[in-house]
Amino acid sequence: SIANSSCHRGYVGIGTEALEGALADDDQLNVPRLGDLKETIDSGTEHGPQHPEVLAGTPLHGPNQLPESPRFRAAWQRYFDEATEASLRAHRGLAVALGLASTWFEDLGDASQDAFMYHLRMLHYPPTSRVKPAPGQPGCGSHTDYGSVTILTDDGQGGLQVKTRSGEWIDISVPPGHAVVNLGDLMAIWSNDRYVSNPHRVVSPPNVDRYSIPFFVEPGFHARVECLPTCQDASNPPLHEPLTAGPYLLSRFDGTHSYRNALLD
Repeated sequence: SIANSSCHRGYVGIGTEALEGALADDDQLNVPRLGDLKETIDSGTEHGPQHPEVLAGTPLHGPNQLPESPRFRAAWQRYFDEATEASLRAHRGLAVALGLASTWFEDLGDASQDAFMYHLRMLHYPPTSRVKPAPGQPGCGSHTDYGSVTILTDDGQGGLQVKTRSGEWIDISVPPGHAVVNLGDLMAIWSNDRYVSNPHRVVSPPNVDRYSIPFFVEPGFHARVECLPTCQDASNPPLHEPLTAGPYLLSRFDGTHSYRNALLD
């Protein structure tokens, strides 16, 4: 269970995470909401006990809680490594488009901290014909991603929806061998909303199981995130207050995961 982890890693049961309305500008995160009709194993970069951030007690750094099967571990590691490389290519392209050196985001790291935090979720949505939802209970409630870039793959069963700027929900399909790239709240801050953090959700399938694997990339825990110099001028001032990445992520987890309520009491 993720409740047994000091670094937000492990199994998350059905109904224990409530993402509906988890938006960057939402002031209602602590209002009770129906939990999502999904379960997941959350994981991330494996940090050993001698890692500097583990020794310092930095949140979100530590060991995973994964199945012991060697075959599973090998598949997980391969996916994690390939998703990491894909996310680096995405960050390099975004950096160039924003008028920066291609390695600008990577260069945020130094000897004291990694440039990025990586979190991989293995999500399962049971069919609503087998696991009956409560009235109004979403498969995955509407939300924005918290970090900079998300690489998402799924099993082709559909259900992913994105909200357009006109307020319409549209279906998004992921062709085999392809991935969806989402941009998150912190990329919106960096780019001064040149790149928006788009609300999205999942509608649970009625008769089949649905699986997806989102790979979330966030700046290093101590990274200061603020409007880039290339994205502001006298007529286009910063739209967001600067913040520190790690505490922001923790605040989002606090507002959506029921197990964290006990930590806050």
